[in-house]
Amino acid sequence: MKQLEALIAWTPIRWADLRPETAGQVAVLPFPDTEGRAKGFMMSAGASSSALRTLSEEQRIARLFIDFNTLVVRDGLDPQTVHRAFLAIDEYRFRIAPDTEGAEFEDPPEED
Repeated sequence: MKQLEALIAWTPIRWADLRPETAGQVAVLPFPDTEGRAKGFMMSAGASSSALRTLSEEQRIARLFIDFNTLVVRDGLDPQTVHRAFLAIDEYRFRIAPDTEGAEFEDPPEED
């Protein structure tokens, strides 16, 4: 799914007392979240932010990787767990190192 359609929902590890069922977990959900799945988490980012739509493509991509860093460094989520969840976002898959599990080419290289 495109970044502008992706709602990132998570619960920081440190908030396990407040939301033990989702502490340390992340989900990338279609936005709008018509099923209300994001309500089980304490935090959200991505398409739920109206400010995201005002950013240039480069700024949105930077925001995506800043969000990744926030989940891992500030909120203590496992990097591989966040990586696997973020693979649902096209712009993430197309911009991670091509030899990383789950990476894709936006425009596949032509074969010789």
